[in-house]
Amino acid sequence: MFLTTMLASVIVLDSCYSKNKILLGQTEALFRNKWRLTEVQGQPVPESMYTSFEFTQNNLTGSTGCNSLSARFMAGSHQSVTILPDTPTNKTCENANAADLEAKFLDALSKTTNWSINEGELRLKEGDITLIKMRSL
Repeated sequence: MFLTTMLASVIVLDSCYSKNKILLGQTEALFRNKWRLTEVQGQPVPESMYTSFEFTQNNLTGSTGCNSLSARFMAGSHQSVTILPDTPTNKTCENANAADLEAKFLDALSKTTNWSINEGELRLKEGDITLIKMRSL
Protein backbone atom coordinates (compact mmCIF):
# COMPACT_ATOMS: atom_id res chain seq x y z
CA MET A 1 0.00 0.00 0.00
CA PHE A 2 2.81 2.42 0.92
CA LEU A 3 4.59 1.75 -2.37
CA THR A 4 1.41 2.38 -4.37
CA THR A 5 0.82 5.70 -2.57
CA MET A 6 4.41 6.81 -3.16
CA LEU A 7 4.24 5.89 -6.86
CA ALA A 8 0.98 7.81 -7.28
CA SER A 9 2.50 10.85 -5.54
CA VAL A 10 5.54 10.81 -7.83
CA ILE A 11 3.32 10.64 -10.92
CA VAL A 12 1.17 13.58 -9.75
CA LEU A 13 4.22 15.70 -8.85
CA ASP A 14 5.88 14.92 -12.19
CA SER A 15 2.69 15.90 -14.01
CA CYS A 16 2.57 19.26 -12.18
CA TYR A 17 6.26 19.89 -12.88
CA SER A 18 5.83 19.07 -16.58
CA LYS A 19 2.84 21.42 -16.90
CA ASN A 20 4.74 24.29 -15.24
CA LYS A 21 7.77 23.61 -17.43
CA ILE A 22 5.60 23.81 -20.58
CA LEU A 23 4.02 27.09 -19.47
CA LEU A 24 7.44 28.59 -18.71
CA GLY A 25 8.72 27.47 -22.12
CA GLN A 26 5.79 29.10 -23.92
CA THR A 27 6.22 32.41 -22.11
CA GLU A 28 10.02 32.46 -22.18
CA ALA A 29 9.93 34.55 -25.36
CA LEU A 30 8.10 37.31 -23.46
CA PHE A 31 10.78 37.38 -20.75
CA ARG A 32 13.79 37.60 -23.06
CA ASN A 33 13.28 41.20 -24.15
CA LYS A 34 12.09 44.59 -23.09
CA TRP A 35 9.31 45.85 -25.33
CA ARG A 36 8.40 49.22 -26.85
CA LEU A 37 4.77 50.08 -27.58
CA THR A 38 4.17 50.67 -31.30
CA GLU A 39 0.39 50.51 -31.70
CA VAL A 40 -2.70 50.55 -29.46
CA GLN A 41 -6.12 49.62 -30.80
CA GLY A 42 -5.05 50.55 -34.32
CA GLN A 43 -3.48 53.89 -33.30
CA PRO A 44 0.27 54.17 -33.99
CA VAL A 45 2.42 55.27 -31.06
CA PRO A 46 4.78 58.13 -31.99
CA GLU A 47 8.50 57.38 -31.74
CA SER A 48 8.82 60.44 -29.53
CA MET A 49 6.63 58.83 -26.86
CA TYR A 50 9.08 56.65 -24.98
CA THR A 51 7.49 53.48 -23.67
CA SER A 52 9.21 50.43 -22.28
CA PHE A 53 7.76 47.24 -20.81
CA GLU A 54 9.18 44.13 -19.26
CA PHE A 55 7.48 40.83 -18.42
CA THR A 56 8.57 38.80 -15.43
CA GLN A 57 7.10 35.61 -14.02
CA ASN A 58 4.01 37.29 -12.52
CA ASN A 59 4.27 40.96 -13.50
CA LEU A 60 4.32 43.42 -16.34
CA THR A 61 6.10 46.67 -15.50
CA GLY A 62 7.05 49.71 -17.48
CA SER A 63 6.23 53.21 -18.61
CA THR A 64 3.26 54.25 -20.73
CA GLY A 65 5.05 57.42 -21.78
CA CYS A 66 3.22 59.42 -19.10
CA ASN A 67 3.07 57.15 -16.07
CA SER A 68 4.72 54.09 -14.58
CA LEU A 69 2.67 50.93 -14.83
CA SER A 70 2.55 47.68 -12.93
CA ALA A 71 0.21 44.81 -13.77
CA ARG A 72 -0.26 41.26 -12.62
CA PHE A 73 0.49 38.84 -15.43
CA MET A 74 -0.85 35.29 -15.49
CA ALA A 75 0.11 33.04 -18.38
CA GLY A 76 -1.91 29.99 -19.30
CA SER A 77 -1.61 27.25 -21.86
CA HIS A 78 -1.75 27.90 -25.62
CA GLN A 79 -0.44 31.47 -25.18
CA SER A 80 -3.44 32.57 -23.16
CA VAL A 81 -2.92 35.39 -20.71
CA THR A 82 -4.68 37.50 -18.15
CA ILE A 83 -3.30 40.95 -17.40
CA LEU A 84 -4.68 42.89 -14.46
CA PRO A 85 -3.33 46.46 -14.53
CA ASP A 86 -2.86 48.28 -11.23
CA THR A 87 -3.62 51.98 -11.11
CA PRO A 88 -0.70 53.76 -12.78
CA THR A 89 1.11 56.67 -11.21
CA ASN A 90 -0.94 59.83 -11.53
CA LYS A 91 1.24 62.25 -13.50
CA THR A 92 -0.46 64.56 -15.95
CA CYS A 93 0.42 63.66 -19.54
CA GLU A 94 2.20 66.31 -21.61
CA ASN A 95 -0.56 66.43 -24.19
CA ALA A 96 -4.08 65.16 -24.80
CA ASN A 97 -2.91 62.59 -27.40
CA ALA A 98 -0.58 60.94 -24.87
CA ALA A 99 -3.34 60.84 -22.25
CA ASP A 100 -5.78 59.31 -24.76
CA LEU A 101 -3.21 56.73 -25.84
CA GLU A 102 -2.50 55.78 -22.22
CA ALA A 103 -6.22 55.30 -21.52
CA LYS A 104 -6.60 53.11 -24.63
CA PHE A 105 -3.54 51.09 -23.62
CA LEU A 106 -4.86 50.39 -20.10
CA ASP A 107 -8.26 49.43 -21.54
CA ALA A 108 -6.65 47.10 -24.09
CA LEU A 109 -4.45 45.44 -21.45
CA SER A 110 -7.49 44.56 -19.35
CA LYS A 111 -9.18 42.97 -22.41
CA THR A 112 -6.16 40.92 -23.50
CA THR A 113 -6.78 37.15 -23.60
CA ASN A 114 -3.81 35.85 -25.65
CA TRP A 115 -0.56 36.82 -27.29
CA SER A 116 1.77 35.95 -30.15
CA ILE A 117 5.29 36.88 -31.20
CA ASN A 118 6.40 37.00 -34.81
CA GLU A 119 9.69 38.48 -36.08
CA GLY A 120 10.31 40.53 -32.94
CA GLU A 121 6.77 41.87 -32.72
CA LEU A 122 4.59 41.03 -29.73
CA ARG A 123 0.84 41.17 -30.28
CA LEU A 124 -1.52 41.23 -27.34
CA LYS A 125 -4.97 40.16 -28.51
CA GLU A 126 -8.57 39.63 -27.54
CA GLY A 127 -9.34 36.44 -29.43
CA ASP A 128 -8.27 37.11 -33.02
CA ILE A 129 -8.30 40.91 -32.68
CA THR A 130 -4.93 42.58 -32.12
CA LEU A 131 -5.26 45.23 -29.42
CA ILE A 132 -1.60 46.10 -28.76
CA LYS A 133 1.59 45.78 -30.78
CA MET A 134 5.05 46.00 -29.23
CA ARG A 135 8.53 45.74 -30.72
CA SER A 136 11.49 44.17 -28.90
CA LEU A 137 14.16 46.62 -27.78
